[in-house]
Amino acid sequence: MKIKIFKPHRLKIVEQVIIVTLCSIIIPLIVTGIIVNNINRQALARELGKTAQALAETVDENIYDMFEADDTKIKELALAVKHLSNQSETERFLKSVIKNTNTFSSLEIQKVNPDNLPIYIVDNPHLNNETGEITVAEPLENNRYLIGTMSKDYLNKHVFKNINDKVREIFVLSSKGQLLFSLNYDEDDLKMMQSILPKVKVAPGISMYIGNREYQPMVYRRMKWSDIVILVNTTETIAEDTVYSSAWKIFIAMLISSIASILFVILYLYYLYINIRQLFKGIIALTKGNYSRKIRLLKNILTPHELVFLATEFNKAADEINLSYSKLAEQNHKLEELDNFRSNLIDTVSHEFRTPLTSIKGYTSRLMRHDITIDEATLNKSLKIIKQQSERLSRMVEDLLVIPDIEGSKINMNIENVNVADAVELSLLSVKNIENREVINRVADKNFFVKADKDRFEQILINLIENANKYGTEDTPLEIDVLNVKNKVTIIMKNN
Repeated sequence: MKIKIFKPHRLKIVEQVIIVTLCSIIIPLIVTGIIVNNINRQALARELGKTAQALAETVDENIYDMFEADDTKIKELALAVKHLSNQSETERFLKSVIKNTNTFSSLEIQKVNPDNLPIYIVDNPHLNNETGEITVAEPLENNRYLIGTMSKDYLNKHVFKNINDKVREIFVLSSKGQLLFSLNYDEDDLKMMQSILPKVKVAPGISMYIGNREYQPMVYRRMKWSDIVILVNTTETIAEDTVYSSAWKIFIAMLISSIASILFVILYLYYLYINIRQLFKGIIALTKGNYSRKIRLLKNILTPHELVFLATEFNKAADEINLSYSKLAEQNHKLEELDNFRSNLIDTVSHEFRTPLTSIKGYTSRLMRHDITIDEATLNKSLKIIKQQSERLSRMVEDLLVIPDIEGSKINMNIENVNVADAVELSLLSVKNIENREVINRVADKNFFVKADKDRFEQILINLIENANKYGTEDTPLEIDVLNVKNKVTIIMKNN
């Protein structure tokens, strides 16, 4: 029996794009980043080594220049002392020089036997290998010498003149290994460098690398004219700020590039997947008889031309099939609208006709009663109302003859000046059962006119009065008033 561990299948578009992206973009990008990172680290290490050598050469030149400058200073002071008249004046002058210049830690005049000259006079200027102090001397007269010892602060300042490196460690050692000067002193690093000094004496003016730290180069230099040794140490902080920091920047840049590539591929796959699904849904809808379904692609620069072409042709075919169904739906919609309009018209007409018919019926019944006596005034008033409501009913019938205008929202209006008090009075007479409620009519004694269609204006008032009468609490009055609010006639109907 054969066992199939892996069953091959045809890859989807998404799977194919992912494989192509990994093989053509991500893997080459990672390999390139690793190579560039190694090259960059080696280049930075070489640059740090060159910088360390340059610092050692600068210190060498500073010490040499300082010795020459010190020799010149003592000569100038000796010349000034020769012109002073007495010893006390000379002492005051030397003290003021020490105080004001901060160059010398001591200045004194000594008489020396020519046959037994001290080394600091013979070797001028003289560097004390044990203390790191420089002594300079200049002859005066009668075997007297002006002898000056340079201050430690002055020496340290001039040895590292023009060096602004706040991290790099620089040590200046005597021929016996004593520390003379230092910049950014660290005891552990000094001991470590002293332990790896070359065993063979190096030629003067030569710089060389010591130690085996690839990214923290250490430089050893012997001065050109002395046995003084200069050590320059590249600290771990410098390596982190340059080599390792640069490596991290390259790594981050590579990571960002990879993420950007992946995001772009994901974005492309997202739009491609959505658009392909739209095609599938459109085809499935068409097979099920839904001819109105269209394919709507997310079109942007990432949308392939072939997908746009397929979607366009599919939509054209669906439009042709759906045309007859659309026309039928449109006709059905029009019939439905007409049906709704007819229903609304019947409701409106029945409501509008009910008011004048109720009025005519009520007053006619009153006139036909034999159990009451009707005076002439009441008779005329009732007949007048019956006539008005009959005329109103006639006008409403005429309105029905202009149904096309009504369908087009064009209802004829007969605008005239209408007395508000008369309209309210007629409306009260037309409302059924209004006599069972107390009505406080404050409009009767006010002379207000409005421009309106009289019948429609009265119908509005009748509707309001009917609602107030119908929904108000029993045995409570209905108040009607009219006001002039900003040159507008405002009719107020109020109940509880």
